[in-house]
Amino acid sequence: MKYKFISLVLIMALSFQCLIKIGLISYYSINIEYIIAELCENKDKPELKCNGKCYLKKKMGEADKAEKQTTGIFKQIEFPVFIPHVHLSIDPEYILIENTIPELKNLYTHTLNNKIFHPPLV
Repeated sequence: MKYKFISLVLIMALSFQCLIKIGLISYYSINIEYIIAELCENKDKPELKCNGKCYLKKKMGEADKAEKQTTGIFKQIEFPVFIPHVHLSIDPEYILIENTIPELKNLYTHTLNNKIFHPPLV
């Protein structure tokens, strides 16, 4: 149960990074008139035909910086690649480790047929 919660949180955190940029682009496309009128940095230079793209570029740069910071954090954390299925039974005198993985049985059989391995008859 604990591993499912941790994996769900990590998946949500990684997908949230991708959704930030999609959210910024959708916010820009929905509120383009407001961004051009109020938030654009090049309002005094209409010959650039910026149309608020300077604001979008600035916000995307901030999102990239935040993404680089979080990837730096994830590089510092070491995640185990393999988590064995082992149950610990704690007893006051000793600790007993029980392996819950059953033994693998060899269910493969092989028969060799030599009749097909001969030169062709002419």
